[in-house]
Amino acid sequence: MSTLPIVCLALGDFYGLGDQYVGRMYDMLARHCDRPFRLVCYTDRPRKLPAGVESVDCSGWRELDRPGMRATTRKLGLFNPAYVPFAEFLYLDLTLVIRGSMQPLLDVAFGSEKDLVIVDDWHHEGYNSSVMRIRPEPLRFIYDAFVAGESYAQKVAGDQDFIRAVVEKHSAQQRVELFPPGLVVSYKNAVRTGRRNPVTARAMVDGAVIVKFHGRPRMHEVFDPFHHFWRIRLRDLVHGRLRSPVPTAELKREWLGTDAS
Repeated sequence: MSTLPIVCLALGDFYGLGDQYVGRMYDMLARHCDRPFRLVCYTDRPRKLPAGVESVDCSGWRELDRPGMRATTRKLGLFNPAYVPFAEFLYLDLTLVIRGSMQPLLDVAFGSEKDLVIVDDWHHEGYNSSVMRIRPEPLRFIYDAFVAGESYAQKVAGDQDFIRAVVEKHSAQQRVELFPPGLVVSYKNAVRTGRRNPVTARAMVDGAVIVKFHGRPRMHEVFDPFHHFWRIRLRDLVHGRLRSPVPTAELKREWLGTDAS
């Protein structure tokens, strides 16, 4: 079985926890990815990473810096085959928890004939780029469009709305497939759903391969007992729920390691 290339991106200080987030990503993959894999971390600074993680300097991707755009715009470099020399690869944000076997997600990602497999955004019509299977050579037009100065009206000034706009401009929708709903779920959405329908919220998380923590809070905040009580559990208690409808403790164990308390 061939080795599966998996790519992540660690930019900036990242709450002072960037190295830790990469290490925990590697550990989750080691537990839940049945295929041999190599994790390549593209980073803009030296980091102390596990021995099994390959580090690649992306500090020179300055052509992707643009005033008013978020740091995540550097994800567009993943569509440049000169930067990421794999025919196809899986990209994962660091701000997520892998909670079960990766195989259902990998079956979709690498079983598709499309050049890009990406998440359907939870909040508005568009893409969420937290999980992507990318073939950079046929998708280089996305990177080239940004470098050429193309810009579009965006709800969020970053990579994912730009990707959607360029795909539409080039009439390339036929090159894109969306992951089936439920494989990658939003933690925030699960919490909000749980306030109305706890059974549905629990089912959302139980059926997911990946739970994405987007915006704030991040995992180190949610999994901190003090923060979790005052920012999340207190709302449940106000509404008369003694137990959280979202299995945060289980997600914490996955992020910290199965033997963690």
